[in-house]
Amino acid sequence: MTGWDATIAAYLAVVVLAGVVELTGRRPGTATPTFGELVSAIATTLPGRIALFACWWWVGWHFLARSSAHVAPHLVDMH
Repeated sequence: MTGWDATIAAYLAVVVLAGVVELTGRRPGTATPTFGELVSAIATTLPGRIALFACWWWVGWHFLARSSAHVAPHLVDMH
């Protein structure tokens, strides 16, 4: 398994785990919060909002901005 494969497997594992936690949070009578409830609780404080912003920035940078050079290299001027 290459490093790329391990990275993809790790991200898939995180997504599956998040799905399991979300489904658990939607069961009646559970104390586990859903993703929306968790984000709402985090966003009630300034440090929480800054952390959420940093997380979204990281996701955007790693999956959206940097990927454009790999997907459409002819559209990115590297000079």
